[in-house]
Amino acid sequence: MTLPLPNLDDRTYNDLVAEAISLIPAEYPEWTDHNPTDTGIILIELLAWLTEMTLYRVNQVPDQNYASFLSLLKGSEWTLPINVSPAEQQKQLQSEIRKTLLELRSTYRAVTGEDYEKLVIEDWNQTNISKIARIKCLPQRNLEKFDAQTFAKGHISLVVVPTDNNGNNSYQDLLKFLEERKLLTTRLHIVEPEYIPIILEAQLILEEGAKAENVKETAQNQVKNFFNPLESGQYWQGKGYPFGRGVYLSELYQLLDNLEGVDYVEQLVLKQDQNNSVAQINLAPNQLIALDLNQSQFTIVVQIGNERKEV
Repeated sequence: MTLPLPNLDDRTYNDLVAEAISLIPAEYPEWTDHNPTDTGIILIELLAWLTEMTLYRVNQVPDQNYASFLSLLKGSEWTLPINVSPAEQQKQLQSEIRKTLLELRSTYRAVTGEDYEKLVIEDWNQTNISKIARIKCLPQRNLEKFDAQTFAKGHISLVVVPTDNNGNNSYQDLLKFLEERKLLTTRLHIVEPEYIPIILEAQLILEEGAKAENVKETAQNQVKNFFNPLESGQYWQGKGYPFGRGVYLSELYQLLDNLEGVDYVEQLVLKQDQNNSVAQINLAPNQLIALDLNQSQFTIVVQIGNERKEV
């Protein structure tokens, strides 16, 4: 079913004159004589008459003109079908117009960072087996040679997280796909994120009646989800830990303290290695977190009378 054409000839001479006169107090308050004999009113009526004639002609554009305009938009000649009824001819014309406009609105050329991200997530993933789960575009960066703090004019780096993150991914096909769509002078680089390892040590004081095994398992799973680069559950709208977002002890205190069965968190240590603890970790725009659960420790403490016991 084709969309009905709008009526473009819906403004009459009287409508145009009335609207123009109604705007006079706002645009030129000193103009107080609105009688038909006023020179300004005569000019408004003349312009309204010319506008009404122009609007009338808008609705009189023949189908052949539409076909010519359509050819300009398509970049190739398109002619009206022959040997068909006028109704069928109009139907095919409207169908081709709708198809052409939809093609024009789709993104093909990559200019902005959003263009690159959209092309990869929407177009590339629809037609290729090796899919990209996340992507971050960093303009003026060459991450194949320099770090994220070094500017490189004319370069764009795409930081990608593949769905199959086995460490042996090749992005030559993706690079070829984008080379056809980028600007001529752009130098494009595709890299994977730099993962910053962290270790957590926490001491959790349980509420009365809470099961230590369940609380420990829940704490490990929630912290794992919090830093997961792809499937983060209830955190980060399930889209994974944000690129370049720092890690703060205050947030981890809140996360663990809100767990069911935890009364409070008595001690929390954040480390980048086994020896040095830090209050926060700042990340570059191309970095994500790799939580080492094997080295992390979640000590569960239960209160029995006036004594505490580690479980």
